[in-house]
Amino acid sequence: MFDVALLSQLKEGNREAFNSLFRHYYPRVMAYVTTMVEQEIAEDIVQDVFLYVWENRNKLYAGDGFHSYLFQSAYTRCLDHFKKQQSAGKYNLHVEETYLKEYGDLLREETSVMEKLYSKDFYKRLYDLLDQLPAQRREVFILTYINGLKAKEVAARTQIPQRTVESHIYLTVKYLKEHMSKKDFYLLYILLLTEGMVMKNIS
Repeated sequence: MFDVALLSQLKEGNREAFNSLFRHYYPRVMAYVTTMVEQEIAEDIVQDVFLYVWENRNKLYAGDGFHSYLFQSAYTRCLDHFKKQQSAGKYNLHVEETYLKEYGDLLREETSVMEKLYSKDFYKRLYDLLDQLPAQRREVFILTYINGLKAKEVAARTQIPQRTVESHIYLTVKYLKEHMSKKDFYLLYILLLTEGMVMKNIS
């Protein structure tokens, strides 16, 4: 209902509705994109995604699936970026396309992997890694992706700047990418897509 109400207002040109959606989704989309490209490039891509949303607000469907639309848009722009770099001779496009296709296909199969996301084993492995992080960084990740709080709400609860919250998310995702198996990191991508998941009892 969060998306539906705000999208209806956004279609009418309500800038505050757009700002609310931006604040809610920016850290999630940013964390996703920075696993594929450098942070500076990721910032440009994510800003372009939201700019497109604003400029084409009249075409948006005010229903479920907005979060998937954002991530699919980001995925497409990442692929476009790699194609441009390939033209300049900076990337092996085949390697990057394969990488993106693997993750992109999984994102489109979100429903089929939800059971794995809710498995006790996955959460056990995730929390074992999170336990190795500084307490504040771990707390930010849990509040954002497990409890589903907005970056602004996380900042208020932890009494740290919102920009610091976003930095913690970026660093945590980078750490998890380096230490998770490929299969588990695929599942983490789906976790980044969700509206927030109920914390599991893994004791």
